[in-house]
Amino acid sequence: MKGCHLMSKVMKQTYTISSSIILLICVLPFTAYSNKKADLQFNALKLAAAEGDADKQYELAKLYAEGEGVEQNWVEAVKWYRKAAEQGHDLAQFKVGLSYQKGKGVPQSDTEAYVWLNISAENGAPLNGRGRAGKLADEILLSLSASQLEQAENIAKRLQQQISKQVEENYTKIIHELNADGWEINMKIEDDGTHLARAFRPAKPISNTATAHSPNWRIAFKGLRKLCKEWPVEEPEDLGKVKGD
Repeated sequence: MKGCHLMSKVMKQTYTISSSIILLICVLPFTAYSNKKADLQFNALKLAAAEGDADKQYELAKLYAEGEGVEQNWVEAVKWYRKAAEQGHDLAQFKVGLSYQKGKGVPQSDTEAYVWLNISAENGAPLNGRGRAGKLADEILLSLSASQLEQAENIAKRLQQQISKQVEENYTKIIHELNADGWEINMKIEDDGTHLARAFRPAKPISNTATAHSPNWRIAFKGLRKLCKEWPVEEPEDLGKVKGD
């Protein structure tokens, strides 16, 4: 009986080991595939960021900041946050401000933190108020000396001019792109500061209109382009035709 019990125990251990090996053999190819897919997605994201897409730059910075799918690297994170921030990305501007406030990826600087947080607050203010960025900027302002405040105002003035120029270049490209598709563009800043971008396509016998309201031109034209690209285009000769005719 003892021999039978020992044999049963050995067979059970062998079965357990064999099952583990089979499971490992099944899992390894899937893990390799998942890792390869993640690498391809990361490389695609990095390429889009390098080509100047502000939203992709922000996404890439977030991955570096959180160490998600890549080794955590705050220097790289701030580098990409700043690239997006300089294109008018208000969340990226907020992140740059926080980085300076906490000294993550950059030397700690209340002056720089105030500048970027205030720019972010003003960028989203028309529809959302100054929000958390504004609150933090106001708190830091209380601790700045007169000379630091003067320095901050000079830095902010230079950055705002640089950002405005880049934002204008970006939305001008979108306007030209939509013009090529037959859209006429109107833009207006409302009394409350809301940025309104409208596209009208006078195609006959039908016409299309798309409108985007946002706190800034970057988001307004991003939304407008999305609406226009999703709008179905019907050629006049196709109108009135029944499917299957």
